[in-house]
Amino acid sequence: MVLLSAVGVRAVVQLQWEEGRQLLRELLGWEPFDEDCDLRRSIRLDILYNSIMFAARKGLSWAAVATVGKIAEELLEEMKGEGELSWCDLV
Repeated sequence: MVLLSAVGVRAVVQLQWEEGRQLLRELLGWEPFDEDCDLRRSIRLDILYNSIMFAARKGLSWAAVATVGKIAEELLEEMKGEGELSWCDLV
């Protein structure tokens, strides 16, 4: 797991939605992926992004926002299902 920094999440929050999501993906160390084919990863990125945005909008410190991102990532990892099948594998 990559530790998100206060500086990193602040940069994510200051960008528009798509640019912020892509920066978050980079900060997490994820390779670029096809969001139409890999819906699970796309949804996971949305959840992490929305968690960070929610914490920032509530006025938490940047360090606390980074911690929210870390906790959200840990929870998603714990809930990860067995199958890593993508939609494009089915077509």
